[in-house]
Amino acid sequence: MRIIALTAAERHIASFAEQLSVKTGLDAGWLYRDIIKVKRMNRISLDEYEWTGCYKLNDEQKKSISTLWTRMDFRRTFTDRRYIGLLMNKYIFSKVFSDFYGRKCYQLQDVTPELIKEIRGDINKVVIKPNCKGQGEGVRVLSVKTDEEIAEAMKIISELGQGVIEEYIIQHDEFNRFNPAAVNIVRFYSLTSPYGSYIFAPVFTTSINLEISNGCQDALTSVVDIRNGTVLTDAVDQLNIVDYKEHPVTKVPFKGFKIPYWDETIEMMRKAVPLASKISNIGWDVAITKNGPIIIEANTIPGFNTAQYRGFYDVTDGYGYEELFDEGRKGIPFKIDKRFEKVVLKLS
Repeated sequence: MRIIALTAAERHIASFAEQLSVKTGLDAGWLYRDIIKVKRMNRISLDEYEWTGCYKLNDEQKKSISTLWTRMDFRRTFTDRRYIGLLMNKYIFSKVFSDFYGRKCYQLQDVTPELIKEIRGDINKVVIKPNCKGQGEGVRVLSVKTDEEIAEAMKIISELGQGVIEEYIIQHDEFNRFNPAAVNIVRFYSLTSPYGSYIFAPVFTTSINLEISNGCQDALTSVVDIRNGTVLTDAVDQLNIVDYKEHPVTKVPFKGFKIPYWDETIEMMRKAVPLASKISNIGWDVAITKNGPIIIEANTIPGFNTAQYRGFYDVTDGYGYEELFDEGRKGIPFKIDKRFEKVVLKLS
């Protein structure tokens, strides 16, 4: 069915609907009308519509999708921007959350060859990061085994100027099974409003080939049961929208993997989230070492696509997480029922 669209926005949606029709086999006209309907519900973007498989959902499920717009509205209402620096500045973050940081962290301006030798450890690596960037941007793992490598590291540090240098995280052996070349992570989301504080939608993320496990880059992500730390789903490559039952390189299966130190991880999150209670919506990246969990960093505008991926809807019976945000936005009490018992935990 050919779609008659008048405005530039309508023409853009029509073109998208026609492309999605080829992928899904659904009628382009029906997709166009459905997109318009859902946009009136929650201002969903076209990428969000496809990623969530919104076209497969009933109206109640469609309304439950948390969109970039609704989360922006939530953050605008409940985040005190004076406190954003607690998370955005990585050096400040390492001090505020020192009880959970688990590694030495210094400002680049204070780095000397002697300091590098002090923190390189047996693995002979250090990590350097820009002070205020996210999504893994600018993060580098440097080999500093020899004097020549240390000299090269000092040159890189001098050129970067502002940022931090840290000890390299030695992760738990169970995480090494997936990808020993990268620090694999668990991402938690937190939400805080006058109605309460929650952590929710934990996901396990491992890179395919890179040394950084970040969902915006070369990574595979799967959902974790918040009650016991068991991986519930296969993993998705967020960039290419390809599902994997096992890691393509190491062949370790995702579903059923039990994350070590889960009770300790949840207890750490119970203590850490209140320290950032002025920031209403955060994405927390956690590593698991042989001694327990540590926090890598926290993001003030966390990417949320994976949590509502269409391939994960068996976990929540096809529902997204907008009801959590609506408790604050609209005063509608949120209930952790059977849809959310595996992925939502109320802290206060």
